[in-house]
Amino acid sequence: MRYRLLSAPFAVYTCHCTDCQTLSASVFSLNGVVRADQLELVSGALKMWLRTAESGNQIPQHVCGHCGVRIFTEPPDGGGARTLRLGTLDDTTWLIPAAGIYMKSAQPWVRMPEGSLLFDEGPTDFMPIVVRWREIMGLA
Repeated sequence: MRYRLLSAPFAVYTCHCTDCQTLSASVFSLNGVVRADQLELVSGALKMWLRTAESGNQIPQHVCGHCGVRIFTEPPDGGGARTLRLGTLDDTTWLIPAAGIYMKSAQPWVRMPEGSLLFDEGPTDFMPIVVRWREIMGLA
């Protein structure tokens, strides 16, 4: 499947929760918060399944209909945002995470870039991550 991102993410961060480690088959997932209307599906098909988070929230997981890799998730409250799995972009060289969340579950050898915001759990407010991402991108 192919998609087009029409604008840069609002924020870029890594998630080190054990679910993301398992679902990404890696040590973290690299995520970007994007507006739903800025993510355009170009070809292929998505499939959706619901994941129950530790909180009990049902989180829609949108995956490639061919290979099953996660493309994006939706927040539990719907909203107009998507959490895009940035490893699915054609070019990832410009991505520098502004933060790491669920660092309490991070592999002990993982080191985040200097100046990254670090959260032991999921933050209750993503605005500091948005602000830090804008600083990294030179938009602040």
